[in-house]
Amino acid sequence: MTAVAYTIPEFITHFKVGRTTTYQEIANGRLATYTVGRRRYISARAAETWQQRLEDEAKLAKEGAGVPA
Repeated sequence: MTAVAYTIPEFITHFKVGRTTTYQEIANGRLATYTVGRRRYISARAAETWQQRLEDEAKLAKEGAGVPA
């Protein structure tokens, strides 16, 4: 069964990003979260959207630098 939502530690482990980077992405509004009680979650959909945005930005950066995709 695939995850429907990740806790912050699960997200960090799954996507192999640091804790500081994760919280910076949340603070910058690039990674959507929600809370239940005192625990913060990242939905699988929000994580996929975040990852796709990073991939799109990397592709645009390469195109802007004249590197073929």
